[in-house]
Amino acid sequence: MRCALFFGSFNPLHQGHVSITHYLLDRCDVDQVRLVLSPKNPVKDVAVLADAQQRLIALQEAVQKQWNYGSGKEEDSARGEVCVSDIEFHLPSPLYTINTLRYLRATEPQNELILVMGADNIAILEKWYRWQELIREFEIWVYPREGSDGQALCACYASLPNTRCIRFLADAPLYNISSTQIRAERKYGK
Repeated sequence: MRCALFFGSFNPLHQGHVSITHYLLDRCDVDQVRLVLSPKNPVKDVAVLADAQQRLIALQEAVQKQWNYGSGKEEDSARGEVCVSDIEFHLPSPLYTINTLRYLRATEPQNELILVMGADNIAILEKWYRWQELIREFEIWVYPREGSDGQALCACYASLPNTRCIRFLADAPLYNISSTQIRAERKYGK
């Protein structure tokens, strides 16, 4: 099974996340999109994160509501599935993406794992733990984000020796929205 792993704090899940998930299901060759909730991202300020369990419950409810699978309709079985993963709730800290991917590869050897990230993350990839090993061991798909030249960055990393596969999803939808922006607007009653 080809599994696109869309990591995030989902603090909160927003239309940009939903749109990218639909894009992955509808336009990419994947059997499953797995939203991997990161309870504590090592590069994010923990003070701005909502409680991890609350984020997990909200994400599970949103996925159930947005993707009502199991209806028995033929179109449901023809599409891939969307699910939520709490795998990082069960792994030792610190939670590094490379460690989570290696754990999943070891426990799910039958699956082809694809890391999905925004261009804002590829822009800071060299801050990630063992990023050189990450690009050698795992396929990475990058969707556009405002303010980041994802296509150029993907080309740069793809040219490094022994890089597995870095693909820029040029036709993926671009949403000028972020969880940070949503939290700030909520703070002011919007």
